[in-house]
Amino acid sequence: MLRKQARRKISILLALAMVLSIFSTNYFAFAAETAAATSLSDIDQSYAKAEITALVEKGILAGFTDGTFKPGDSLTRAQLAKVLVLSLNKEEDLSGAASFKDVASSDWFAGYVGALVKSGITQGTSASSFSPNQTVTREELAVFFIRAFGWEEQAKAAALETSLSDLNSVSVWAKPHVSFAYKIGFIKGSTNNDGSISFNPSGKADRQALARLAYEFAVNKAAYADKVSALGTKKPEDDKKPTSPGGNSGSGNGSNPTPTPTATPNPETTTTINEPGTRSLGTLTGNVVISAADVTLKDTTINGNLTLTSAIGLGDVTLDNVTVTGTTNVQGGGPNSIHVSNSILATVVVNKSDGSIRLVLENGTDVQQVELRSGGIIQANAAGEIGPISLTNTIPQNATVTLNGSFDTVNVNAQQINISLAEGASIGDLNVLQGAVNNAFQLYAGSSVSRLIVDAIASFAGAGIISSAQVNVNDVDFGGLTTPPVMAADPSVTAVVHNPQSLDLTAAGATKQIVLIGVRSQGDIDLTQIAAWNSSSSSVAEVVYGVVKAVGEGTTTISANYGSFNVEVPVTVSVYQPVTHPTITGIVVTNGQIDVQFDQQIEDLSLEHFKVTASLNGVETQLRGLNYSNGKINFQPISTYGKTLYVTVQHDANFTKFAGSQSGSIKLTGFGGKITDVHEDAVANLTIKFRKGLNAKTGDVVAIATTDANGKYFVNLPAGIYTGELGGEGTDYIKSYLIGVAASNVVNQNENFTAIKIPLASETRIVLTWGLQPKDLDSHLIGPAVDGNGQFHTWYSKKDYTVNGELIVDLDWDDVNSYGPETTTLRKNVPGTYLFYVHNFSQTPAMTASGAKVQVIQGTDWENPIEFTIPTGADELYWLVFEFTIDENGIITIHPINELTNENPATGRYVNERYYEEENLEEEF
Repeated sequence: MLRKQARRKISILLALAMVLSIFSTNYFAFAAETAAATSLSDIDQSYAKAEITALVEKGILAGFTDGTFKPGDSLTRAQLAKVLVLSLNKEEDLSGAASFKDVASSDWFAGYVGALVKSGITQGTSASSFSPNQTVTREELAVFFIRAFGWEEQAKAAALETSLSDLNSVSVWAKPHVSFAYKIGFIKGSTNNDGSISFNPSGKADRQALARLAYEFAVNKAAYADKVSALGTKKPEDDKKPTSPGGNSGSGNGSNPTPTPTATPNPETTTTINEPGTRSLGTLTGNVVISAADVTLKDTTINGNLTLTSAIGLGDVTLDNVTVTGTTNVQGGGPNSIHVSNSILATVVVNKSDGSIRLVLENGTDVQQVELRSGGIIQANAAGEIGPISLTNTIPQNATVTLNGSFDTVNVNAQQINISLAEGASIGDLNVLQGAVNNAFQLYAGSSVSRLIVDAIASFAGAGIISSAQVNVNDVDFGGLTTPPVMAADPSVTAVVHNPQSLDLTAAGATKQIVLIGVRSQGDIDLTQIAAWNSSSSSVAEVVYGVVKAVGEGTTTISANYGSFNVEVPVTVSVYQPVTHPTITGIVVTNGQIDVQFDQQIEDLSLEHFKVTASLNGVETQLRGLNYSNGKINFQPISTYGKTLYVTVQHDANFTKFAGSQSGSIKLTGFGGKITDVHEDAVANLTIKFRKGLNAKTGDVVAIATTDANGKYFVNLPAGIYTGELGGEGTDYIKSYLIGVAASNVVNQNENFTAIKIPLASETRIVLTWGLQPKDLDSHLIGPAVDGNGQFHTWYSKKDYTVNGELIVDLDWDDVNSYGPETTTLRKNVPGTYLFYVHNFSQTPAMTASGAKVQVIQGTDWENPIEFTIPTGADELYWLVFEFTIDENGIITIHPINELTNENPATGRYVNERYYEEENLEEEF
């Protein structure tokens, strides 16, 4: 009975989360009459256009002198101070900022900073620093506004909002504020593909987000006050009764099923288990943390979250008869595993950086949903109800996920990972979602998938069975499966048409293409590679994906079946005589060129000897600008995106030079972007060589592009992930690599990249690169001041160190959108000791699986860099890469460290004086 009640409780919690996600959006619509439009030129596409307009006209916000607002730009603490002070209708107060060494009385923001301090909303990042130019994170923005409302105490007293999927990623000092702001609807969050809602606490707040919140604060404050009243939260000092004495930290006596608010333990109370052994905690309200291996937790109900930390290492933990109503975070454990037996878990999040973890759900365990943020093994042994398994896009590319057991639903959002379905395992619904490109599925013998829906390019192999597959994109590869899947028809297809209506082939081995198109009200779909094809006489002609290949003389009928639709195409094969006549044997089609092959050399060929026909998704089209030269037929590239170009090349009417025909096709996909230098100036005439695959730095080059005068490029390539090599020998730039994704449904023209110039002979450059996740790694360099008094520190908030107008060190580029490069350049050699380290600004996922690499390039010798690769570890936030010393003669000596730590180097033993405590944001809050 208790088990059923617990399951019902979890279901109610999840239903509430779903309802919240339905009504939560990333924009805010308000009923107030919108003010007249301003002259700002770049806010039309902003979700906060109306709020920006209203606040600019009220004088609370302002644009830039060039007529822009820059809604997507990050927000500084100085800018936030101004907006909050004006929103509160407070007067500027210079005296309040007098204690800050980094706020001069002449600074435009000094009065706003002082007023904010006097109001009690902030006291700065340290006793002597306000850090006015430091960017503001989303969780900081929530904290500032809750304090501005005057509701900090109510926020700390309220229960946490468990429907935010990433609440555990919010810093401890900000968690009550973020939760409370979400409860009252002040912040909205983002809806994920699986329907959950996330807040992205460590993301950098932008100007449009500030505009929306400032508008709500200034205009709708009363409405939010009503919501706070409706919650019935009280200030802590209103509760004078202590909690029941005698229990463990975070545990209640469990005797009263509906305790009064005064007797309810603080939901942020945490019970920590850091020694091996068996524990039974009974029923408690709060969080539980397990930080040791060989722990068994049994007979426990946790009304909060359970975290299995990375301190478990490769050890084991067992949960036996445990109920968790919040999130179970699995960050540690080894290949032997985390066992969950006879338990009920609401949400399980698996996130171990190296993926060396096995989670076993057994003996009737019920789990409402499982979210994988890293590789790992999920094993279900005689489990109860296992809800959807989500493979998120935070899983590192090339990681491996193994599913062993029976699962109702698996949703794949990850890119380019290896997914194995173990021997005998089964999945009811497998959904490969849009954007989850280049995943490789291995189905072992005895495994099965009942229903597969594919919305992204993927490959499938193995002896397992896919009973039904609905494929909504081209280029999905089932060739590695022992048994091809049965293709399910799209129910929206009302008719099918084909082209051509009949075929004639004139040489053995000659090919021609039949294209099958499904007619739908929302747009036709190319069924050529999805339909089931058959030849009534394979001795005359064979067919694969609509490509008909002549075998011998005679007639046959080619049929194509899709759902309830069937078409038939008559084919005649009549081999041209004499047999010794040259024959076309193949073509390779790219967008703009057809490479033609023959079985023997042919002299004096020209375009008039060819007949070239083409279609886009079966609709005849005329190739323009045709010309022939050196075995290649060239034409003007086609700009239509997403369709398939089918081309057939055959002899002229008189068989003047050769016989036969060949067909080829290409999906008109690709990607482009802009190459700029660290000053954001366009890099023109730079060649980019592309190879297929992620981080494919060797092998065949599949395409070459050159940037135009504006630094822009576009490359036509089949759907997938590619690595572009640029710079190097013969250029002014160091060799580096960009990652590009060609999608089958949208034009990707934002694969931008920053090219890094080769340093001068007197300079030293430090280059940081990494993978897709985490999004934002930050470079930090600490070194000696020129005058020998103290130190400098370059990082994203203080990018350069200049003395008397001379640039000593600068962070050329701060990359916040994956991969890098992020570069720090030492322009002048100052004797002393330096430290270079990397900070995982995103915090999650861990950076140890990012493939991060640091190269040190001394002078113009870019071909022989000193390299450091990130070591293995857990979820540490800092990577101490190396120290180096410069002697009085300017000689640089590298001292490798290559260690991971959670100690902030900017406030630790590497700093003589704590000048840079602005990085330690927790001190403020």
